[in-house]
Amino acid sequence: MSTGPDASGRHRWDDRESPEADAMAEVFNRFTLDSGRRGRRRKRARDEPEPQVPPQPAADPPWPSAEPAEAPAMSAPEEASQEPETAATYIRPYAWTGGRTRSNHRLELETLVSTSESCHPARLQRLEHHSIAELCRHPRSVAEVAALLDVPLGVAKVLLGDMAEMGLLSVHQTVNENGSTSHLLLMERVLSGLRRL
Repeated sequence: MSTGPDASGRHRWDDRESPEADAMAEVFNRFTLDSGRRGRRRKRARDEPEPQVPPQPAADPPWPSAEPAEAPAMSAPEEASQEPETAATYIRPYAWTGGRTRSNHRLELETLVSTSESCHPARLQRLEHHSIAELCRHPRSVAEVAALLDVPLGVAKVLLGDMAEMGLLSVHQTVNENGSTSHLLLMERVLSGLRRL
């Protein structure tokens, strides 16, 4: 039992134990979770005889053959060994965006983006921007960029939005939900052509 802090601020244990402390310690020593259920299981286990399992004969190891064994064929060196170790330098995609998950631009899956005329290598600040500029020389959808960069869609949207704000990318308009009559006519023509097939 603790007697309280001494002059140094430490608690000291009193060697003289009270009968109350002994009784309390005895209660805690007997207490276990599910103690009633274990006791019943043990009694049942003592009452029931253990099932006898016949011993299995040990299998004899195979004898070595008299013929010389062929050496396993050497496999060609793997392509992975030619690539530099990237596991140690792997950066999580959301670290590229600083943890941001939304872009200031509304970019849908099918939104087309391409590099603008003002996109020069000197203006590209980050490695990801160089990769995106290379991919978007020709118009590509946001989904394509995400797949080719092998990053989650949210990360691709943030990176593309950042580049669009800097004027490095052109974001092409997508067909909105209302749709213009020319787009509806085009879709009707495509649908009728598919039906004729």
